[in-house]
Amino acid sequence: MKNKARAEQELDEDGQQEAGPSAVELLREDHQKVQDLFEEFEGADNRSRQRIADQALTELEIHAKLEEGLVYPAIREALDEDDMMDEALEEHHVVELLIKELRKMGPKDERYKAKFTVLAEIVKHHIEEEESEILPQAEETDMDMAELGQEAMALKEKLMSKMHSGSSSKKKPSSSSKSAKSRKRKAA
Repeated sequence: MKNKARAEQELDEDGQQEAGPSAVELLREDHQKVQDLFEEFEGADNRSRQRIADQALTELEIHAKLEEGLVYPAIREALDEDDMMDEALEEHHVVELLIKELRKMGPKDERYKAKFTVLAEIVKHHIEEEESEILPQAEETDMDMAELGQEAMALKEKLMSKMHSGSSSKKKPSSSSKSAKSRKRKAA
């Protein structure tokens, strides 16, 4: 069966190419970006490590807010996989704890590199499970991944702007006014 979400994303109602990545493409791009930063961190000196780690931590914080506030609720509604989704959220929780600890440390701290390495290992494991289990299952549903991708991109831009302006808030992003059900399209 051809992936409905991917087929719907290719052309809009007027037969024009839709702008922006699907939700799955957006998540995979984020995954690759943080994996590249983890790799860069390994070969860096202490001064560079701080910059690389800060960028990775910010990327992870934004990505987690996207998934927890928008993507995961839509996937949870479309799939009957509460255990799998709960496990993903618990992995996010562990990552969040490590990020908070790393934010209080610097690259010269005794266990900074070790803690960042553990964070990277947990995130890589999470990415592997998400890309091999959660996302493929979500793609097989009637979720509108193109619309969800547009919503996710808008939220990501808002979060990035907020974090870069120094007004980072600990509040969770509000859900889009559209319900997860409105993201679904029935096959014609």
